[in-house]
Amino acid sequence: MSIYEEHVSFLEFLYPKPNSTRSELTESLGNLAGLFVEVFNDLQRSRAGLHEQIASLQARNKELEAYAHMVAHDLKDPLTAIIVTSNLIAKIPNMTHKEMKEYLQQIGITALEMNKTINSLLLFAEVGKADAPVGTVHMAGVVANVLNRLKHLIQQQQTQIILPDVWPDCVGYGPWIEEVWANYLSNAFKHGGRPPLAELGVSTQSDGMLRFWIRDNGPGISPVDRAQLFTPFNQNGRAHFPGHGMGLPMTLCIVEKMGGRVGVESEVGQGSLFYFTLPPAQHPIRKAFSPR
Repeated sequence: MSIYEEHVSFLEFLYPKPNSTRSELTESLGNLAGLFVEVFNDLQRSRAGLHEQIASLQARNKELEAYAHMVAHDLKDPLTAIIVTSNLIAKIPNMTHKEMKEYLQQIGITALEMNKTINSLLLFAEVGKADAPVGTVHMAGVVANVLNRLKHLIQQQQTQIILPDVWPDCVGYGPWIEEVWANYLSNAFKHGGRPPLAELGVSTQSDGMLRFWIRDNGPGISPVDRAQLFTPFNQNGRAHFPGHGMGLPMTLCIVEKMGGRVGVESEVGQGSLFYFTLPPAQHPIRKAFSPR
């Protein structure tokens, strides 16, 4: 029934024609009752939708509060270290050039860690509000870019990198995928053996999705910690797994935005394998590149 017909039915019931029969009045009353039921159902649906939106906003606010707590903690500690080191430089008399250089290097490293945290937050915010501009991604080039970007860290820690002979192309967004590899590689360097070993690879799952993975030679992760790795904080706003920061939760958000999944396989004492899945592209596989 159109809005016009509804109004006519309502007016006809209030002001019936002088010669209206009982059946016509009954029909008008039925139409009016149907209108009231329809309006009532619409209101109920709107109310339910409003409750869902309120619940979603409340959950989001709680999540943002927890993020703020965690980020404040991640930035406070290195900032305190910079302040303490700066005070030492100012107070120590007759400091040698070598000592000064070591302290300044400490400050520089700490500042880079803070910058990394801030960049992670900015990327996390971008991923959260933007749709992934997906397309064909040449994974060989993406991996080569990441390894070149981390070349200094690889050389510094004498990390052994093992690559497959070829990489298949996939569907995704290159800059975001580069961040996923960077997070996985950084964790392999940080939590791997000494010296670290990082083996990168790819396989095809039974559902046709490509599974990109990295295996390290670290101490492994317990089942309890594995279940919490991609969750940034617990109900008290504290990090579940200290040392991983925002990297893994951000990886989860990025990959899910592109239609994939993330995961980890690990046993204590046997290293860890982190992976993410993406759809394959209809293109030939490409040769892998070693770090430049």
